[in-house]
Parts: sequence; structure tokens; C-alpha cells
Amino acid sequence: MSSASQFVPPVRKELENLARAGCMTYYKDLGATIGKPPRWTLWKAVLDEISHTKPDVTIIVLQANTGWPGQIDYSATGGKPTPAQKKFAQDELAKVFNAYCPGKPVPQLPIKR
Repeated sequence: MSSASQFVPPVRKELENLARAGCMTYYKDLGATIGKPPRWTLWKAVLDEISHTKPDVTIIVLQANTGWPGQIDYSATGGKPTPAQKKFAQDELAKVFNAYCPGKPVPQLPIKR
């Protein structure tokens, strides 16, 4: 059985690289970098561990069909984030862009594939 913790460093590195480039990503693309499927059962555990570092760089991981993060502020969105979750996600995305790629315009969520 694979432990989620072994995937935290490579996923964190990939997310930080994407954030520095001012890019968003999707579960499918992120999974391809570590050899895991878009619906991998350990995504939540891995992303939760990474999200404790602020700003929360996991906010750049989006669901392709909705264009929103799969969870916002530790709560699943079910693809339909509440107005409060939408505001939180957009605010956190601005913090990530200001920290990792200052000067780049902050994308407006949702961003569908």
C-alpha cells in the first residue's frame, strides 16, 4: 500500500513550479507528472498535507469539468462551490500569484479545460 506522504514532496515541487510560471493545472495533468490517475484515491491526503503551507498552492489544481478546485478551504465542492467558497478560492489564488509570480495577472475562476 503506498503512503500519501511519499508523494507530497514531488507534488509540492510541481505545484510550486507551476505557480512560479503563473500556471493552473488539472488533476489529470498533475497526476501524469507522478504517474497517478485523475481520480486517484490519495489526492485529498496529498493535497491536504501540502495545503498547510500558506499561501495554499493547491488552489491551482482544478477539476477539468467545473474549472474549480475539488475542495476549497478543506471542504469538498462537489463541483458546485458556494459563494463563500468561490470568494475564498479567488482570494487564495491571488495570494498564491502574489507570492509565486508577482506581477502576473491573477486568473479569474472558474477555468474549465
